[in-house]
Amino acid sequence: MPNGVTKGCARWAVVLLIALAWGCQAPGVRIDRREPITLRIGFGLAAGANAETGINQAARNIALEELMSAPRNGRQLANFAESWSVSPDGLTWRIRLRPAATFHNGHPVTAESVRGTLLAELPDSMGPAFGDVIDIRALGDRELEVPLRRRSTFLMEALADAPIQEGKPGGAGTGPFSVTSERPDEIEMRVHENYFGGKPSIDRLIIKPYASVRSAWADMLRGQVDALYEVGTDALDSLESSNEVNVFTFQRGYQYMLVLNTRKPYLKDPGFRRGLNEAVNRGELISDAFRGHGTPAVGPVWPANWAYSADLPQFTYRPRPQLNAAHRPAISCLIGDPAHERLAVAIQQQLRAVGVDLTLESVASDEALRRARSGDFDVLLADTRQGPNLVRPYLFWHTGGPNNWGHYSNKTVDAALDAIRHAPDDAGYKAGVAAFQRAIIDDPPAVFLAWRERARAVSTRFYVPAEPDT
Repeated sequence: MPNGVTKGCARWAVVLLIALAWGCQAPGVRIDRREPITLRIGFGLAAGANAETGINQAARNIALEELMSAPRNGRQLANFAESWSVSPDGLTWRIRLRPAATFHNGHPVTAESVRGTLLAELPDSMGPAFGDVIDIRALGDRELEVPLRRRSTFLMEALADAPIQEGKPGGAGTGPFSVTSERPDEIEMRVHENYFGGKPSIDRLIIKPYASVRSAWADMLRGQVDALYEVGTDALDSLESSNEVNVFTFQRGYQYMLVLNTRKPYLKDPGFRRGLNEAVNRGELISDAFRGHGTPAVGPVWPANWAYSADLPQFTYRPRPQLNAAHRPAISCLIGDPAHERLAVAIQQQLRAVGVDLTLESVASDEALRRARSGDFDVLLADTRQGPNLVRPYLFWHTGGPNNWGHYSNKTVDAALDAIRHAPDDAGYKAGVAAFQRAIIDDPPAVFLAWRERARAVSTRFYVPAEPDT
């Protein structure tokens, strides 16, 4: 699946562009400011035709921002929100907005306009947990109040996935750049003069789609592209050895997994699904498919989350030669991104060793997303955001979760996720995480594969200071 199947794709471009706001030229190099500065971004991932996938989402990620941000450890930080507080009983949250902020069209960002955004976005970002919210109220121009029926840790976590827009979705955003034109061969964005984080030194962005990461990389080596949205593992060695390109790598909260459609008769048995997880040599997959750039996914929880413990139960490599003793039919694996085919072949070979016949079916990214949502698949090779906090797994694995494409249902998993959702303190949250990990290991809804590293590349014409965990 494309990276954009869930909201809140890692906002690397925003971080990059904010960094450039204070120094887009290398130290000691003068740039004639009479000429507008353009950053050309090559996008070589699967390009879908809607706003949720591909190049459209890349532009959306730059144009829109949220009240909160979610660092690696899952502890929320202020972004567009200036500060927040909660009542002693945990049932009333107050959020204060930054002063003098504007939308791209120059209109002021007020508490009332943000209220409208949250009422539209939070039902998707929280899923059934939005039922904890009684109302969202504007108190003056800069303060919001959110009364709750029950404590909800997922409210603040979901605020990192609810982009601020004026009016209905598709309205003006607040990010450092706004979309000025869209064509099939490029998206143009212009700087937001009154961006609350400081006006970037770059004046214009051009995001250009490519048929593959390799073709975008080739144009970068020719000097026709200034930055790559993603560097493929096969290009890393070449780019890292170049004196004209800086490569930035980081571990991201996206997990590769095989989502299992539990409505299929041959995928109903939890023991068989456990056996599929135990048949996968994750270290070998990372070595073969990602050239070592990743971390084994031994369960559903992002390993850098503050509440996770390495002592929790996890999947290990214990292949059973006769796993398919019941002689199940061939299982079809749906693939929505050509870049995932190498991984799919490696999984196919490992499962064949335990008697499981996995056939591969590649479709366009939009078609894969449509079939995922309709449940029209056996197994879905997905690259979805599962970290850094727990509201994202909740949307996938709770019985009522909107992204529960495999129709998975387990009362123990639901209870654990609800314990996290309503946790009164850190201890309760951590206990819920432990219960969730144990329950998923016992009855897995997917084959958990790897947390992959992501690499970005930027021409040395642009100075980007390296920052930890960014």
